[in-house]
Amino acid sequence: MFVPDSAAWSYDPSPIRIGGEKRAYTQKTLNELLDFYFIYKKDLSAISSRLDVTAGYSWQHFYREGTTYATNAFVLDADEIVREDTDYKTENYLVSFFGRLNYILLDRYMLTFTLRQDGSSRFSKDNRWGTFPSVALAWDIADEVFMPDMLNTLKLRLGFGITGQQDITDNDYPYLPAYTAGEPTAAYQFGDYFVNTFRPEGYDINIKWEETTTSNIGLDYGFMENRIYGQIDLYNRETKDLINKIPVPAGTNLSNQITTNVGTLVNKGVEFTVNGTIISRVDLEWEVGWNMTYNQNEIMKLTKVDDPTYLGVPTGSFISGGVGNQVKIHSVGYPASSFFLYKQVYNTDGFPIEGLFVDKNGDGTITIDDKYHFMKPAPDYILGFSTYLRYKDFDFSMTARANIGNYVYNNQYSSNGTYSSLYNSVGYLSNVTRSLMETRFENPKYFSDFYLENGSFLRFDYATAGYNFREVIPFVPNLRVFAAVQNLALITKYKGLDPEVFDGIDNNIFPRPRTITFGVNVQF
Repeated sequence: MFVPDSAAWSYDPSPIRIGGEKRAYTQKTLNELLDFYFIYKKDLSAISSRLDVTAGYSWQHFYREGTTYATNAFVLDADEIVREDTDYKTENYLVSFFGRLNYILLDRYMLTFTLRQDGSSRFSKDNRWGTFPSVALAWDIADEVFMPDMLNTLKLRLGFGITGQQDITDNDYPYLPAYTAGEPTAAYQFGDYFVNTFRPEGYDINIKWEETTTSNIGLDYGFMENRIYGQIDLYNRETKDLINKIPVPAGTNLSNQITTNVGTLVNKGVEFTVNGTIISRVDLEWEVGWNMTYNQNEIMKLTKVDDPTYLGVPTGSFISGGVGNQVKIHSVGYPASSFFLYKQVYNTDGFPIEGLFVDKNGDGTITIDDKYHFMKPAPDYILGFSTYLRYKDFDFSMTARANIGNYVYNNQYSSNGTYSSLYNSVGYLSNVTRSLMETRFENPKYFSDFYLENGSFLRFDYATAGYNFREVIPFVPNLRVFAAVQNLALITKYKGLDPEVFDGIDNNIFPRPRTITFGVNVQF
């Protein structure tokens, strides 16, 4: 990257002209994988059973290195000023031993047992290895003699298992004491000599695997010769020893934040799917499919020792406007990443009153203690729909999906919807959002719940229609002409550009394009 010192944002008017920037990067990433496994299968006809055993070993190596070197733009006789000179090398290993046993009795009673032992170099030798078992049972009830013939599929499933997680972003050594070399600007002066400094980083020697325990019960069904079929699943998932970066009291570690195991999160819900062939004739065919997922999560623990006064851990991406502002929080008793805002007060005309919020604790002043947990980015329900229709040589298909109960913080409105955003400091008008007409705020109020909106939506993702022309051209038995639309339509009450945003923060996303395609398929 090169920025000349004549650029407006880096211009240096002094005679030595040391503005601008010349920055060079290098990066290398290496991922290596080695797997060994063997499979043994055996029919045990004497007891009407089948046996299937798998065992294996896996080795993975992840390596990253890179450098950054930045100076001024080398204009005229200016001295070279090193603004950044850093490099890094880091790696981690993941080793696994695994096995699986499948046992089937009478073609309708099934047992699956798996066992993994995973070792990660990201943890100390005392916590390096984790053992993760699982067991699943299934009963094909439809094959029992007492079941009616119209019920073609009916299978009951039970499952229980534990999985481990060791992903710790870019820090491969969270259990080791480490020192980071300071930049030249952080050197300490002894007389005429400058000494580069090193700063200690925070660490937790006892960090270990994050574990998730899942139990579920499910039912597969199908009847009318499986023209109608689907499944339903109920699940409960508890994650303990969550790996997270949390603040720590001053003086207890070498940083104000460390990555450690803390907290418990519970997810529970239901998943339901139904598919059906409504019409099945020679000239007319119609198929539909629908699925629904309901999920509810709650943080059960966030501290090593229970502390009812502990507010929680601010989380999520920083919003635009101000410095280091976050509008979400992890708190015990609430869903993960709940929004944490002030409750806006409105006048008799329905307009929000600038700077006036509800005094939740009644102490006469507005402080962080008056913020409240309100909604979350994750939806309560996720719905999906698909259909396929064919009449003679004409066909049509479409898919749609919906999120219900997800909320979005409209950061475009909160950062660009005030009079102070309208009048630019250099003397020209800026674009502002239409929310200014609703708030009439002079200055931004980033933590007002006015900017939190229901982001529920119905999106028609894809639709296509086509027609098959048969034998209209010599030597061409079939010619299909079709048209397709991607991102067909969006139905929502959300006032921003798109309610489907990462992290629940609407902050300058790129619009999803609507793509229209026409095509011809020729079969010779």
